[in-house]
Amino acid sequence: MVNRELSKAEWLDKCEAYCAKSEHCAADVRRKLYEWQAPADLSDEIVESLYQNDFLNDARFCHAYVHDKVEYQSWGRMKIQAGLRALDLPDSNIREALAAIDESVYIKNLRALIASRKSDPEDKRLRFLAQRGFTYEEISKCSK
Repeated sequence: MVNRELSKAEWLDKCEAYCAKSEHCAADVRRKLYEWQAPADLSDEIVESLYQNDFLNDARFCHAYVHDKVEYQSWGRMKIQAGLRALDLPDSNIREALAAIDESVYIKNLRALIASRKSDPEDKRLRFLAQRGFTYEEISKCSK
């Protein structure tokens, strides 16, 4: 870490650069400030400033998170919802982002996961898909 103390403006600049690279939420920024060993009393002020200057936006973050988890990791709605709730994001933003999931991509992912586990016993396959966040109804609908 840097030997000298950073000013509030320098911490804010560092956080703005962090947020400009990719979407983050307030919990990510607080965690990063802790890792960087920033003074604890600055955390709330910096997060508030990031919200005011649109470096942080809960709705935008939720949409990006949902998109990435569906597209790149083939997660189901339940696991995505749990991940967003763990970040203490507003339920209204979570619901809105989950409602925007491209259903054709979601079903395609689920079918691919089912096909990849076809040789597994049914109970093991169901457990795997449930851990990925898919509901039993979604699994049974796509298994037919």
